[in-house]
Amino acid sequence: MNSEESLYLDKIIAYYKSDVGTDQISLLECLKSIQVEFKQIPNEAIERCAIAFNTQIAVVKALIQRTAQLKQESKTHVITMCNGERCQARQAYRFIASIEEYLKIKVGQTTPDKRFELRTQHCLHRCAMGKNVNLDDQELTEMTYEKLIAELQKINT
Repeated sequence: MNSEESLYLDKIIAYYKSDVGTDQISLLECLKSIQVEFKQIPNEAIERCAIAFNTQIAVVKALIQRTAQLKQESKTHVITMCNGERCQARQAYRFIASIEEYLKIKVGQTTPDKRFELRTQHCLHRCAMGKNVNLDDQELTEMTYEKLIAELQKINT
């Protein structure tokens, strides 16, 4: 988080702390505003919110986990590859094996640097556009090995 983002985070927290209150409802609204700005709840924001709202970090994390629309920052990116029948017909198993080889892990594992977790799902429900992959919340269709590697390399930069 750069200094400009950090200052903006402080402003959001200060607004909800001073103008609204320090109860859990105010904390929840603060977290929602933070997510609107940052697209997720940065780990740095969790500690700051706990201090500002005079609560424990575990309480803030629990509130995030129990609120479906909130998403905590994660350093591990989840790659979910479709292995349903229609993607199988498009060589999904070969595709999955090539990504396992590239990442040097098997399905269900996380890379040693904790950057990527590889999963499969029976169907991602975009059959007409297979081979399908979800990269975190991003839905990728008509994927090839080269396209997916390019997407993964974007994350690394």
